[in-house]
Amino acid sequence: MSRFDQGRWNRILVWTGATLAWGTALVAARAEPAQVTSSVPPADGQVATDSLQAVMPTPPSQGLVILRFTPVAIPEPEVVTVSVTRAAASPAPAQPVAAAQPAPEPSSSGS
Repeated sequence: MSRFDQGRWNRILVWTGATLAWGTALVAARAEPAQVTSSVPPADGQVATDSLQAVMPTPPSQGLVILRFTPVAIPEPEVVTVSVTRAAASPAPAQPVAAAQPAPEPSSSGS
């Protein structure tokens, strides 16, 4: 008796085939160089230039591609001083404070 019935084997084969097809498509897309074509022909006397930049450089046939990052200096935050002055106002009369009442005594029903 097999652990995998026919339906499970079919699902395994379908997912394996889909994964292989997806991986093959990715490898093929990566291997083909990108072709950029302009739909507008250059006018007389103008030279067509590509303004597109590659996200990743073209990998060499042998060796490694080294990407370098040059960090940009972070500017120091500006200190902003704001002074606010108010005109002197007469103080409002103080409200009388009511005396706090003590908590009521607990009562028992005697049960």
